[in-house]
Amino acid sequence: MYAKALAERDANLVVTKNWEELCNHLDEKKLILAPFCGDIPCEELIKKESARTGDEIVDANAPAMGAKSLCIPFEQPADATTETCIHPKCGKSAKYYTLFGRSY
Repeated sequence: MYAKALAERDANLVVTKNWEELCNHLDEKKLILAPFCGDIPCEELIKKESARTGDEIVDANAPAMGAKSLCIPFEQPADATTETCIHPKCGKSAKYYTLFGRSY
């Protein structure tokens, strides 16, 4: 049972450094690892600006709410401090890769 759950999680986990890819993967119901600065105002912007407005419907059954930070994994895919935060308006250096997704 654990192996099946792990395989399903891994199949739905993507790493991205690009804002458009993050939004597209959200609509595909993926979990996203992305570089993040860790600031709460930036997290709120990510949640607000990754929400679907109704014009860009990819999957009508997918929720419209924005990305929410789920956790900061102990095992990081790379050194995030060499990256900038995923949100294009932020511009700060990332502190770590954070797992983002939508709550269902």
